[in-house]
Amino acid sequence: MVVENGERMELTHEDLGEIRIVRPGDLVKGKVIKKGEENYFVNINSKSEGLLPLREKMVGKEGEVENQLEEDDETWVVVTHIDEQGYVWLSREQARYQGAWIDIEESQNENKTLTAKVKKRVKGGLIVDVGINAFLPASCVDITPKNLDEFIDQTIPVKVIEADRKTKNVVVSRKAVLEEERERQKKELFDSLEVGQVRKGIVKNITKFGVFIDLGGVDGLLHVSEVSWKKTFGNLEDLFQKGEEIEVKVIAFDPEKEEISLSLKRLQPDPWEDIDEKIRPGDIVKGKVVSVRDFGVFVEIEEGLEGLIHISDLSWGYVKHPQEVVKVGSIVEARVLEIDKNKRRVSLGIKQVLPDPWEEVDEKYPLGSTVRLRVSSITPRGVWGEIEEGVEGRIPLEELSWKRVNRVSEIVRRNQVVEAKILEVDTQNRQILLSIRQLRPNPWEEIAGKWKVGDMVEAKVRRLMNFGAFVELVPDVEALLPLSELDWEPVKHPNQILKRGQTLSLKIIEFNPEEQRIVVSRKATLPDPWEEIKNSYPVGSVHLKKIVRLVDFGAFIELEKGWDGLVHISEISNQRISSPSEVLKEGEEVKVKVIKLDDQERKIGLSIKQASQEEEKDYASSNGKITLGDMVGGKLTDFLNSLKK
Repeated sequence: MVVENGERMELTHEDLGEIRIVRPGDLVKGKVIKKGEENYFVNINSKSEGLLPLREKMVGKEGEVENQLEEDDETWVVVTHIDEQGYVWLSREQARYQGAWIDIEESQNENKTLTAKVKKRVKGGLIVDVGINAFLPASCVDITPKNLDEFIDQTIPVKVIEADRKTKNVVVSRKAVLEEERERQKKELFDSLEVGQVRKGIVKNITKFGVFIDLGGVDGLLHVSEVSWKKTFGNLEDLFQKGEEIEVKVIAFDPEKEEISLSLKRLQPDPWEDIDEKIRPGDIVKGKVVSVRDFGVFVEIEEGLEGLIHISDLSWGYVKHPQEVVKVGSIVEARVLEIDKNKRRVSLGIKQVLPDPWEEVDEKYPLGSTVRLRVSSITPRGVWGEIEEGVEGRIPLEELSWKRVNRVSEIVRRNQVVEAKILEVDTQNRQILLSIRQLRPNPWEEIAGKWKVGDMVEAKVRRLMNFGAFVELVPDVEALLPLSELDWEPVKHPNQILKRGQTLSLKIIEFNPEEQRIVVSRKATLPDPWEEIKNSYPVGSVHLKKIVRLVDFGAFIELEKGWDGLVHISEISNQRISSPSEVLKEGEEVKVKVIKLDDQERKIGLSIKQASQEEEKDYASSNGKITLGDMVGGKLTDFLNSLKK
């Protein structure tokens, strides 16, 4: 397009292969043929070549502008004049503005790509030169965010996404060019892809689950499982570097989802294909330990072929953790136990290469013999230990001592070497049953005729429990002192009275050596306060005592410290009352008569009304007048009448 007299006119220079007639003022596009000393020679498809000065006067400004062009560059020019020799003189400066807008409108309307020179960075993007200044937003610079300063002074391809000649506003996008190119590359790539194809790619990103490889516009995933035939090969970041070129095999792709699955290991033969020809169960193989786990170790038999030695197959002895036996990098000999080609598993064993120590156990360890055991494990049910490498023994809790054992640590500790007697050898389950206590005589048999119920014994306090205490009568023989047998007074915990190591005089109240049970009592050795109470408060005696507590069913009277008697509500007055608080108060002193002593329940029954009656009789017999009962009864009558009113 060219503008003449304010009107837009179609040009005839779109095909440079056609000869055109030019006139001064025409806007044409030409190609630089040659650079001379003072001018460029430009092909404008005219009968004569055009001459473009190396330097031109700036339009509307002082000074000159230098044309910087190379051979084969295309540029817009304006025909300034034709000289007498027929040379057509050109101006690039005069064509700059008009040509730029033609290119801009063609880019916008026909999706053509322009070349732009980045001039400077501004808020929100870049200013670029496409013949005139245009704005390149930061979001349109690249597909992924980039540092805009890196583009200053660079020449980049762009497309016009917005243009207005009136406002001289032009917005361009480099991202649109890149996306279009990427889509073209994607199509070309997927059109050429085939499963089994080997292609080169660039490592773009490394993650925990795999490596993304750029195959040329599309990323393929090299999953961690497709990196190597090895099960253990370290971190992916140690194997790959961003930007490096590698060869991979295409194993699957989906153009619609734009997904490509790649493999590195399939460039090599599968070591499992001919596994049956390499090794068989029973073979002894050498391998390198490549990984140590809690459950066992992985051994590399050859490149890509690994076997597992379970922790139970590392040694005939007890192994707490595989690292006690082997380390990564160790070379080991192992026997092939099992091969599962479908599951790609080889089971190996180190101990199966060595003699089985249990084959001679019956001869080496006869019943009743004594052995030394190193304690390796302590549980609430007993002790496990090693008699020799690969031969374990067990001491049950009850076989640790003739006395009662609450915690194994009271008798033995881990890594301690103890002597024990062999009770049973179970070769099928590979276990020897042992006993420590049976190395010594049974003390319960020795004391069977020594004591009886009612005997007094001396004992030392060993353990204090919530329910009582255990006391030692003789070595390895303990008796139970229940909480209820500590004292005649209630006791919440034995530490209120006893201390560990204290020696006591106790009475045996239960004796059963066959069941290894002895129960003793401390309170049975102490005076019974109930007997003293019965002597001090016989039935029929009258006492002046204090009310300590009122309840719905009566009143509790303190007789002695720690001993209360109960006046039932029916024994408070001759008059009917609904509550003891109607006539009594806590803290008040009253006369009570002992009416009952319950030996079984150790309780005392009292009566206020019977004490009053006793006092009435005494008063009446001495005065013959108004009795105390009349006085109390009259008081109650007046009180009840006042309630009725």
